[in-house]
Amino acid sequence: MGQKMTSQSEPSEPLLLSSFLKSGKIKDAEKESRVKLHGVDLDSYSGYITVDKEHDKNLFFWFFPATKVEPTEAPLLLYLNGGPGNSSLIGLFVEVGPLRVDKDLKLHKADVSWTDKFNVIFVDNPVFVGFSYAKPGHDSRNLHVITENLFNFVNQFLQIYPKFKDCDFYIGGVMFHSYPQYLLTMGLISEKKARNLSEKLAYALDKHRLLGKHEEAVMDLMDSVFTQMHKTLGYDSLDNILITKKHEWHFEKFLNKPEVQHAIHARASQFNVQEEPVLVHMAEDFIKGVSKELKIAMENYKFPLRETYQGQFFAQVLMVSGQMDMVVSVPMVESFLHDFRWSGMSRYLAADKILWKDSDGEVAGYVTEVKNLTRVVVRKAGHRPALDQPEWTMEMMTNFLSDQSFAH
Repeated sequence: MGQKMTSQSEPSEPLLLSSFLKSGKIKDAEKESRVKLHGVDLDSYSGYITVDKEHDKNLFFWFFPATKVEPTEAPLLLYLNGGPGNSSLIGLFVEVGPLRVDKDLKLHKADVSWTDKFNVIFVDNPVFVGFSYAKPGHDSRNLHVITENLFNFVNQFLQIYPKFKDCDFYIGGVMFHSYPQYLLTMGLISEKKARNLSEKLAYALDKHRLLGKHEEAVMDLMDSVFTQMHKTLGYDSLDNILITKKHEWHFEKFLNKPEVQHAIHARASQFNVQEEPVLVHMAEDFIKGVSKELKIAMENYKFPLRETYQGQFFAQVLMVSGQMDMVVSVPMVESFLHDFRWSGMSRYLAADKILWKDSDGEVAGYVTEVKNLTRVVVRKAGHRPALDQPEWTMEMMTNFLSDQSFAH
């Protein structure tokens, strides 16, 4: 039984699951959050968790337990899309989730999904992204607040669905960055154009660092990175150098159907895949680096408990790039890792790359495994590797989460 269905003339009401926790009705929370969608027989749960009661901050999620293994013995993944401002339902309907929507707005099961073997939570994060909402004027404007909200979310989620609390827990998703020198080295733009774009980026960063004009800096950055590159290259999308046209996504229209919003317990609202105001409000943190935070995560956190180096336990980190990605290119990530000061740096720089082949002997990518870092480049994939290479990324996750080497 899911949320009580009302007539389509009535607006869909959000299912606020935190209220069930407060009243001790945990079993009712799970029961009411079950999703029933016409045409698809798939176990899933959705609703809202209140992460900041004072400001009425409510994060929308859609959770899919593993289908081909025992869910309580499978890892639990929290999947987040980037932007910032992109709905994580992109991950559900386009990248790693079990559902697809065709041009006729009909729902189908995906041929390959991470939910075959893993439990996956898709969260619209932060508030005002996708179906998530808060009181007007109470946007989340920095990573500290967003992290607190997500911590609160996970804590409550595991109380609502307690049978998953002992599962190994991982957080992952899609990030954003860009750099014109990559286009120059690939022979896609002239040195003069690369220099011009670099100057625009530098100007945007100066506005951020020196003048504190964070929102202006981000808009300048977006203009120099996207508008100018689109004009220069003639690409509709920068996701994959092999593909000039954008992928057609139909799930946005699907999620705006009143009966669908009822079925997934969402508040009646206009669903947008991307919310630019969230990007603008996150301007100050958007341009900052995260080396410090990544180092803390890699060298201080002890979960999942897996012995990785000299009898020590570290959090496992998987860093993935699509070989053909122009947004977060392989050279940019490698440049970052070459300058990243962590305890495994010297070993990483000296390590040989593993030639990763799939079960048919075809080259799927290139892997470096050092200490608690697994670095993967997926061949012929762009910014969304799971979209371009679903079978290979599924194998990648299976290897990583089961602690299997890619050298086989």
